[in-house]
Amino acid sequence: MVWEGIKESAGLYLAFAKITFLTQLEYRGQYFMRLLSKVIAWSSGFIMILVLLERFQVIGAWGKYEVLFLYALDMLSYSIAATFFMGPFGKLPRLIQRGELDQILLRPVNPMVYLVCTKVSAGYTSNYVIGIAMIAVCVRKLELPFGAGNFLWLCVVLLGASLIQAAAFIATAVPAFWILKSDGLQEIFYKNLEDFIAYPLSIYNRGIQILLTFVLPYGFINFYPSQHFLGKQELFHPVFKYLTPAVGLAMFWAAYRFWEKGLNAYEGTGS
Repeated sequence: MVWEGIKESAGLYLAFAKITFLTQLEYRGQYFMRLLSKVIAWSSGFIMILVLLERFQVIGAWGKYEVLFLYALDMLSYSIAATFFMGPFGKLPRLIQRGELDQILLRPVNPMVYLVCTKVSAGYTSNYVIGIAMIAVCVRKLELPFGAGNFLWLCVVLLGASLIQAAAFIATAVPAFWILKSDGLQEIFYKNLEDFIAYPLSIYNRGIQILLTFVLPYGFINFYPSQHFLGKQELFHPVFKYLTPAVGLAMFWAAYRFWEKGLNAYEGTGS
């Protein structure tokens, strides 16, 4: 009976997600404009890295395609997380201010799952193509061994990295339950700091390395796991190369608990 209930709920949530996704595809003009804006945004970062590497050839001990491999991991994991979590948590302050969250809380479903499934974004599909193509080019240019084992590990790494990105979306949006206008927190504690991981952490000072490893562990999105594929060992213990899935699960669990605390505070106001 429990398994049947889980299957029924999962089917319902997937149906919500499918309808939301397909609805966005119907508005083709808007959909392609969103695709274009995201391609331009990520391509500008990609071009900046190419220009920098064309001039200096290496950054630290990392060559052009090694740095591009870092960038591709960040881009893909961000796009996966943003597909499901950017919509609901980017708009959370507005949902709270307008009282629209009340309607969701009255439904007999998990509020986070409902938000995620009904606000799936179709605007990141181009990023998947670009990110996968970029990784394929890097693997070929660097002549990396990439059999079934490494392919499966890459999928696990991307899942863990996506959970880290999703946790950051959630954690920087939840303070809206207390301070309403929390948009600036995402800029300060996520976007600005996440920019550092476009380049190897080893080129920064010790303070940045510790911050992005132990405090806000964005380094596990791409820097540490990439060393397994690239045959490198920089900073701290070699086991860090394999911790991305565990860090992702831990961060997402902590973010989810923070979300629950925010919901309890919101419900306690009688809004």
